[in-house]
Amino acid sequence: MLTENKFGKYLLYAIGEIILVVIGILIALQINNNNNYNEQRKVEQEYLLSLQAEFKTNLNKINASIQENEKRILALDNLLTLFDRNVLDTVSNQAISKMFLPILGSRINYLPATGVLNDIISSGKLNIILNTSLRQHVASFESSLDFLDIQLNGADFTDNKLRTLFYKNGSIRNIVMDIGIMDFEHESISEKVNNKLMFESVEFENILLPYLLLAKATNGPRLFGGLKAEIETILKEIEQELKK
Repeated sequence: MLTENKFGKYLLYAIGEIILVVIGILIALQINNNNNYNEQRKVEQEYLLSLQAEFKTNLNKINASIQENEKRILALDNLLTLFDRNVLDTVSNQAISKMFLPILGSRINYLPATGVLNDIISSGKLNIILNTSLRQHVASFESSLDFLDIQLNGADFTDNKLRTLFYKNGSIRNIVMDIGIMDFEHESISEKVNNKLMFESVEFENILLPYLLLAKATNGPRLFGGLKAEIETILKEIEQELKK
């Protein structure tokens, strides 16, 4: 009985030791997991701050592109009215030159900052973003930019056709002089070109009209408008994550 009593005590002691060891291991694992989570969360916060700064820049850029394109749309609308001779006769060459400036002075474009985004995706660190919705929106933003590039290539093609026709039959020099960008000391053969004659060209009208449709579509929900909404969603989700 004494032997059995000692064995029972040793057994309980051994079981107690095992339980303590297991508890110790579990506590150590929990501490390690917490440390790993905190470290991951710290790295995630750093990336989120960088993404936030980059997407704020991109929001400013897309807003600027939309505003610039609105000026282009207005100019194209006004130019298309000049194919009505009754309207053309009431508009000065200086006014026409101002209409041409938003079109010939720039192209439809959007050049986002993607350094942080590319780094996260190329390095395989996208999964460090714990919020599933935010991770998916960040990942899909790259494909949205690819789609936009394809559409803008089409706009470039039309833009190039318009410029080629104007360079052949119009006068850039007269536009520059009319809007007061610079004066020229010597005369030029292009000064004798009247840009109003462009509005006697059916080909010119056939280029301006599709260009107007492209410009309006670019500011729509599938392109600039949609991209702006994506950026705003990403910024909102980043802000929510940073507050946690």
